Amino acid sequence: MKKDVIIVGGGPSAIITALTVRNVVPDKTICLIKSIGDGVIPCAIPYMMNTMSDPKQNILGNAPLEQAGVEVMVDTVTAFDPKTHTVQLASGGSMDYEKLVLATGTDCVLPPIPGVDKDGVHTITKSLSAMTALRERIAGARNVAIIGGGFIGVEFADELSRGSLDSVHLIEIQPKLTAQAFDDEYCDEIEEILKDSGVHVHTGRRVTSIDGGERVESVTLENGETIPADVVLVGIGARPATELAKNAGLPLDENGSIKVDDYMRTEAEDVFAVGDCAQKRDFFTRRPVPIWLASTATAEARIAGTNLYKIRIVRQIPGTIAAFSTKVGERCFASAGMICRTCERENFRCINSVVSAPDRHPGTLPGASPMKLKLIFADRSGILLGGQISGGPSVGELINVIALAIQKKVTARELDMMQIATHPMLTAAPTVHPLVNAAHQALARMRADYRKQGA
Repeated sequence: MKKDVIIVGGGPSAIITALTVRNVVPDKTICLIKSIGDGVIPCAIPYMMNTMSDPKQNILGNAPLEQAGVEVMVDTVTAFDPKTHTVQLASGGSMDYEKLVLATGTDCVLPPIPGVDKDGVHTITKSLSAMTALRERIAGARNVAIIGGGFIGVEFADELSRGSLDSVHLIEIQPKLTAQAFDDEYCDEIEEILKDSGVHVHTGRRVTSIDGGERVESVTLENGETIPADVVLVGIGARPATELAKNAGLPLDENGSIKVDDYMRTEAEDVFAVGDCAQKRDFFTRRPVPIWLASTATAEARIAGTNLYKIRIVRQIPGTIAAFSTKVGERCFASAGMICRTCERENFRCINSVVSAPDRHPGTLPGASPMKLKLIFADRSGILLGGQISGGPSVGELINVIALAIQKKVTARELDMMQIATHPMLTAAPTVHPLVNAAHQALARMRADYRKQGA
């Protein structure tokens, strides 16, 4: 059997690749092969535990693919040969292709902790049946321990704190939660919200063992503290699922990702890679970075799908900006680009400005929330390097403005002169709009620094 385009994977990058190919080269036959038949929307997995009345609300269905005439197969690709342009299937068959797109995603990482194989220890699997089983297990539990204080761990802790558990413990080996995305003041704000909701937060702590008989009963920390746990969730991260590519001889980078060029082409002819399995380069340094986001994955999918047969769009992905957003309690948090910690590590000279204002005007209006915004600029050129925000729901879209400004190398002066739409029920006041105000304050600092240097 032969298909013009075979896509291996069932997540967002695989789906968007297929739909893009259909739009760009509509006469081609497209087959998407996925190993998980009941996939779910990855970013919403934590909310399957309590917020959603039925886990099926998060199903990642095939309807858009089927409507576009994309064939969907539930099978596992066990190998492919770039020379013969064939893939082998676990079901025993094989298929030929013109173009192959690897969208195999990531695999969960299990830490080498004694007892990690006990009954009751769960990783986060992108499967409806697996997450429904986890939801049922948690419903019958009293105490849950979560290992890993990144976004997944924080969001699960927040979600589970809304249930009827006796205790939720969040354990992070680093001194701060979500430290890869936020500077300390935002990390501290997240931690305080979780604590106020009843979550027991253990930062700067390593889990030394998961204890019990066949079933987990507790976890032990390196300081000797024992935490009761009927269920343990492991959310310490993931690694690119690249065994298939490695076995076919495709080169991997230092993070284990498939090496690709600016058009998502691998070093094998007619083989592309997109999404979490594909190499990511930092926007500022162009170094390989282990940052896996659905937004980046779908952008890569559109690049690959558009350029699969002919290069139609030239160098549209300048590197990952690492734009994140989340909600903890009733507070929203978002980050894009560099944080101060990253600037220091990479030796970028920078200045930052922090401003606060209500997200409606006047701030006494119903539903108004205090917003805190931090912008980071290169101290000579004034180019925007990064931004962080906490506040109400408008944070989720304001960070996208910041992400685009970073991508377009917007300066503090340009942001200071930015023309904005405002409305009392929708935005901060035009007189103190955080984005403009932060840029204005940064410019004042730059001028002061120039004067000092000239003195």
